[in-house]
Amino acid sequence: MRIPIFAERTIHNRCFSTPSVLPPEEVKVNVKVGSSGSIALRIRNPPKPTPKAPIIIHLPCGLRTEEQHRPIRNALNTLALSAHATVVEIAYRLSPKQPYPKPIHDVIAAYDWIRKHLSPRPSKPHYSNSYALPLPQPKQRLGICGELAGGSLAAMLALTECNPNGITAAALGNPIVDWSSPLEPRMPSDSDSFNRSIKSLHTSSFAKPEHRYDPFASPLLFFRTPAYELPTTSLYGTSFSPAANGELAKANDLSRDLVPRRRSHRKHPPVGSGLVLPATRIDVGPQFMMKDQATEFAELMQRSVDLYEAKSETARERVELVERAEEGLWGEKDFMEIGRWMGEVLRRE
Repeated sequence: MRIPIFAERTIHNRCFSTPSVLPPEEVKVNVKVGSSGSIALRIRNPPKPTPKAPIIIHLPCGLRTEEQHRPIRNALNTLALSAHATVVEIAYRLSPKQPYPKPIHDVIAAYDWIRKHLSPRPSKPHYSNSYALPLPQPKQRLGICGELAGGSLAAMLALTECNPNGITAAALGNPIVDWSSPLEPRMPSDSDSFNRSIKSLHTSSFAKPEHRYDPFASPLLFFRTPAYELPTTSLYGTSFSPAANGELAKANDLSRDLVPRRRSHRKHPPVGSGLVLPATRIDVGPQFMMKDQATEFAELMQRSVDLYEAKSETARERVELVERAEEGLWGEKDFMEIGRWMGEVLRRE
């Protein structure tokens, strides 16, 4: 892929030296996703980027109404300033016509592009003149954050790319981490616009029921087996057209007769994988109808840290659960708090 000249200049300055002239505040780049088109990345630099400044990936919430997008309009700028980091927003595709696993492929392709162009590994080691020993290279830390569907995708990437050169911090807001379970309203007010949007997202994001059971779509399933049996074709039909919204919603109505199954734990990260669970904060709102699964996700991550890692910190220091007011949607002040947390965590030695 050919990077635009102005973007290329920004990227090279960003990675290897402090530019004498400030780069453009925001750069837009299109990234090809295999043979299924391309997606847009918005790249926001801090005022004075340095070679060791962290990189934060931001994934939007996935809701398609203007009202729900309003709180995150300034997310890039707020994160870049408060974390003093380069922030990359991935415009992944998710709609009834572009259901899962499309957003998974988009996010992975974008992450590969970021690793190649914004945080490359040194091709050759640099040596000191005196002792012919490799000199330490500037280490750029990677973090990720996202809400709702974006929180689900952020959790997926954080759990599968948490190697020493990968993601070391994750902030998740009301993450949807188990699409295979039906929605359970938490309060009588679940008819408000927020929860209606969640219901719509939950029923229109999958063309095939089995895709909900993939841990890459439902990251909670990295840590335990599904709570329900995979639906049979007699219950859901044989095939669905993503364009037929009514048919797709009916087919994905998980309030129908699902068969419960016994849950059992799974070990993650796998032995010998070289993965280490990143520092994670999970924000949830009491009115979020999927709060229980987000809470369980935090507890299972803490359990994994306790059981499988030799550590100098407690599980609750590594994985923090934060309860916010009402729905718990992130606004500008929340992004400022998250940016500060990210900046601190990503600069730890």
